[in-house]
Amino acid sequence: MLLGHPLFPGESGVDQLVEIIKVLGTPTREQITTMNPNYTEFKFPQIKAHPWSKVFRSRVPAEAVDLVSKLLVYCPDERLKPMEALMHPFFDDVRSPDFRLPDGRPLPAKMFDMTDEELKAYPDLCTKVVPKHILERKK
Repeated sequence: MLLGHPLFPGESGVDQLVEIIKVLGTPTREQITTMNPNYTEFKFPQIKAHPWSKVFRSRVPAEAVDLVSKLLVYCPDERLKPMEALMHPFFDDVRSPDFRLPDGRPLPAKMFDMTDEELKAYPDLCTKVVPKHILERKK
């Protein structure tokens, strides 16, 4: 969405994998094992990672580039968790009391409703994700 076209275009899964490697670089054996232990002997072309700043150039805010770079990594354990992603500075504007939707209305307070599962899994992050002005509006 940031580019207005697919980041990893391809006619097949293999095509898309090649496009991913062109950006992220060739995964290491450890990364391959983490993603899928069945493919440890698969041979990939040796390609260096392409810097995210060059993928997006100056058309995209630096905070967006940073967020994408932390979400699109090979190893699942190294990716930002959903709540961590919500706390990224890219979303700071949304948490501002002055933020408005395109029609001028404020964000609905329900947007920040957390499920019991979310509250149990991420108690500290949930309290940080929900802006104070939204908490006060719900009282």
